[in-house]
Amino acid sequence: MTRSNRFNFGRTVLFGVLGWSLALYSDAEATLSAGAVSAEIKQTQAEECSSLVSVHCGAAPSGAFDEDGRYWVVFVQQEYLYLSYSDNQGVKFSTPIKVNSTPEPIYTDGENRPKLAIGTDHEIYVSWTKRSPERFSGDIRFSRSIDQGKSFSPAQTINDDGLVTSHRFDALLTDHRGDVYLAWLDKRDRQAALAQNSTYTGAALYYAVSTDKGVSFSPNQKVADHSCECCRIAISRPEGSGAAILWRHIFATNTRDHAFVILGPKAVTQAPQRATVDNWQIDACPHHGPAMTDADNGHYAMAWFTNSPQRKGIYFGSYDAETGIMTHQTSLSHSPGASHPQLLRPHQGLLLAAWKVFDGQKTLILLAASEDNGINWHPPQVVAKTEEASDHPLLVQKGSQAYLSWHTKNEGFRLIPLSIQQEG
Repeated sequence: MTRSNRFNFGRTVLFGVLGWSLALYSDAEATLSAGAVSAEIKQTQAEECSSLVSVHCGAAPSGAFDEDGRYWVVFVQQEYLYLSYSDNQGVKFSTPIKVNSTPEPIYTDGENRPKLAIGTDHEIYVSWTKRSPERFSGDIRFSRSIDQGKSFSPAQTINDDGLVTSHRFDALLTDHRGDVYLAWLDKRDRQAALAQNSTYTGAALYYAVSTDKGVSFSPNQKVADHSCECCRIAISRPEGSGAAILWRHIFATNTRDHAFVILGPKAVTQAPQRATVDNWQIDACPHHGPAMTDADNGHYAMAWFTNSPQRKGIYFGSYDAETGIMTHQTSLSHSPGASHPQLLRPHQGLLLAAWKVFDGQKTLILLAASEDNGINWHPPQVVAKTEEASDHPLLVQKGSQAYLSWHTKNEGFRLIPLSIQQEG
């Protein structure tokens, strides 16, 4: 096979003097897969969605590859969380099984969606937010499978205050030791303040840890007061154990920039620090959380949205957790419609950033690449589009291979291989 015919969809985008190209990844199998997926989605949309459970029909799919290359995905349909898997990069999926044994309302918006993480011994961990009857309230729910997704433990509620208030926007991670971290936004302190006729801005950040592979969790621990209320949390792995958290925080009266912290199994191991200084003043939640990669030599790649007077759009920066200094800050997009960035580090040195943008008629997914850890970026290219409603884009990886995970009304669920390939 020659290099030229390795690109499917007949499309190659050159990257200037570096002589690299960004393309939808292809080999013979992937090219066949694209057609097969398209056909399956059309059949699913037309014939199955009204009666059958399917990843193409469900809401807010989120997934991950395990070390054997199997792609696991959870999605919500008819008040159940379902698990399915694919052994051929999304061409076919297994028959979905229920995670929660009894139906319950589950949040499915892009910022607040179910999560899936793979354990060090092939455990499958899932979390989600159960909607409570009170407005903007909910509970953080968790379940695990230790038999390769054949069955799940009874769902347990992780927030331990017993209050009907907002416990939402869960973030789930397994660290390098296999400990399971859950962090979320929590309004228990706001509720207590209001009961005493005091004011409390925003919510708080709480977390709990399981050191026995999801059998039990630690008591809830507060990390910080005054988080923004409705933005997703970015969570990633430090180079040792623990979890690194990036979230939109309220500084001073209503400055909604971002804060960073490293959590340990017993306590916060590094105090919260301010990570972004855009000084965006807004008396409302932007519903626009940040993205962050696992640490590389102590540096975390971060992407975020801001609308401050001086800076607007999606920005990138490399954050040194030890010094608290952000370097290589650059604008990824000034487009007014650019939103919801994702970051991925497929291998050392290479960073991928994806985000969605509406051009007035279609929603596009743009992908940009940096081959020097974010110092320089190739111009972004369109890698997917739709003319109807769509979910947020997600980036996932299998080894060093990157994929775009995207659910749209017209096309269903797509797992699109991406790659950087050298010309010549």
